[in-house]
Amino acid sequence: MRTPKRPTSPRPIPGMTMSFSFSRGGFLGGFPAGGRRGVSERRGRSDGDGSGDGNRNPRPAKPRSRLVAFAAAASGGAAAAGSPQGRALARRALLAGGAAAAPALLAAQSALAKKANPGKPGAQKAKIDVPKPVTNLDLNGRRLVAVGDIHGDFAQAMKALELSKCMDSEGKWIGGTTVLVQVGDILDRGDNELAIMRKFQKLAREAKEAGGDVVVMNGNHEIMNVMGDFRYVTKGAFGECRRWVEKRRAREAEKLGEENVEPLPPVPDGVTPNSYYGLWARRDLFLPGGEMAVKMASNPTVLQVGDTVFAHAGITENHVDYGFQRLNNEVAAWMVGKNSQPPKHVLEEKGVVWTRDYGGAEGGNKSEAAACKRLTEALDATGAKRLIVGHTPQQKGINSGCGGKVWRSDTGMSRGIYGNTPQVIEIVNDRVRVLSA
Repeated sequence: MRTPKRPTSPRPIPGMTMSFSFSRGGFLGGFPAGGRRGVSERRGRSDGDGSGDGNRNPRPAKPRSRLVAFAAAASGGAAAAGSPQGRALARRALLAGGAAAAPALLAAQSALAKKANPGKPGAQKAKIDVPKPVTNLDLNGRRLVAVGDIHGDFAQAMKALELSKCMDSEGKWIGGTTVLVQVGDILDRGDNELAIMRKFQKLAREAKEAGGDVVVMNGNHEIMNVMGDFRYVTKGAFGECRRWVEKRRAREAEKLGEENVEPLPPVPDGVTPNSYYGLWARRDLFLPGGEMAVKMASNPTVLQVGDTVFAHAGITENHVDYGFQRLNNEVAAWMVGKNSQPPKHVLEEKGVVWTRDYGGAEGGNKSEAAACKRLTEALDATGAKRLIVGHTPQQKGINSGCGGKVWRSDTGMSRGIYGNTPQVIEIVNDRVRVLSA
C-alpha cells in the first residue's frame, strides 16, 4: 500500500506575491495531491447553505490573477497594518511557526480599521456583547465523547457522529446526556464548513433538551481564518460563503427593501465575480465581528470536563497559570472585534492550538519524555488525569502517549487530509476506549 503523503502544515509565505487560484489545499495552494483515497466525488448529506456539493476536492486551477483581487478586498486593512497594533500582531503571527502569512495578515488587519470603515467586510454592524465561553463542565457520571479534526468534510463528520452514537442516520441527537466535544479545526481543506457548523449548532440545541452537551472548540484553523489567513480554504468553501452571504442579503432586501441594503463592491478587472465575491464573503463572515467569527467566539479554546482537559494542540503549566477562562474570554473578545488581537497563547509556536509536542511520532517527536514531564505538571495543576488533543493527524488512528495522559483524536478523516476511517474517543466511568467503524 502506498504511504499517503503528509499534509503540509500552515506556514508563513515569504514575500507578497500570491496567485489567485484554488488548489486542493485551499486558496493559496501548497497542499499535496496525495492522500490514501485521492480525490473523491462522493456526495455528503448536509443541511447547510450551499452544502449539496459534498466535499469534492477541486483540481488545481490555473492562476487567473495576481494580488489585485485580494488587495481590493482588503483595502480597509492597509492603514491598520501599519499601526503599532498591526505590526505587533504581524510579528506574533510570523513567530507562530505558521499562524498566518504576511499577505493574509493584510486582510486580517481590516478588523483594526473597522470603525473607520463601517461598510467593509468584517465590520461590526451593531454592538456585539462578548460571550463567555464555557471553560468547565461537570461530568456527573455522564458519558464523554471526543471527535477530532473535521476540516470541512461533511460526510466524514456525519459518519463520526453516528459512530459516536450521538446522532442517528436522520441527523437527530440520540446521545441522551452524553457530553460531546469536537476538538476544533472544522474549517479549511474541505468544502462544507458552514454546513458542519450549522449541524453542530442544531445538535447542541437538541442535546441540551435531553440533558446532554455539545461543545465545539477553536483550533488553529479557526484562529487563522479570523486573522484573515485563507490559504487552506477550498474553492468550494469560498463558494459556500458566497451563497450564504447572498441568501442573507436577499433576506435583508426583502425585509428592508433593496435600496436600504448596502450594495456589493464592484468586481476588479481580470477577476471572475464568483471568485471575488467568494473571497469578499469569506472576509465578511470570518474577520473579527463577522457573523461566523461571532458564532465561534462562544466556543472555548481550552476546556475541562471532569478529569479530562481538551485543547486543540496542548497545554503547559504556563497556560494553567494564565487561566483557561481568561484565555477563552480574550479569544472571544478578539473574535467579536472588541480586542485588536488574540492572546499570545494562540499565536505562539508552543501555544494551545499550535504545539506539536503532544503529537507523538507524527508530530516529529523522537522522544516524548520532556513533553510528558510538562504535561504531568500541567495536569497536576488542573487536577485532571488526561489531555485530549487533535491537530496532528495520526495515520494509524487514535492513540495515546505519556502513559495514557494524552490522547490524540485527529485521524485525518477529512478527504482534504488522508480520508481515513473516522474514529472517536469514548470515556465512560473513567475508562477510555476508541470507537471504530
